Amino acid sequence: MDPRLEALAEHFKVFSEPNRLAVLEALRSGPRNVTAVVEATGLSQALVSKHLKLLTIAGVVLRRPEGSLVFYEVADPEVFPLLAAVERQLHHARRRQLEALRLEPFVGAP
Repeated sequence: MDPRLEALAEHFKVFSEPNRLAVLEALRSGPRNVTAVVEATGLSQALVSKHLKLLTIAGVVLRRPEGSLVFYEVADPEVFPLLAAVERQLHHARRRQLEALRLEPFVGAP
């Protein structure tokens, strides 16, 4: 397998969990600490910490200690247009699927 494709697939896995996407969305407006991300997402502190750690390891989120607090921020804001493009593509694909289903007669229909 092409190592470039493997790396790309591995990176996309980071975006395959809805709670991680919620954490990213909470960071869209700027740096936040864990407590602020918990409040913004409604997720537990343990779950937010887990996802922030995974996003940090993947290089999607940066971790910045300030005194007794740690702030997290999106490393590259271009992640949001990327996610929006995927969302648009998904919407178009679903619309095409629905259109195709309406056009196909049911098997065994009179």
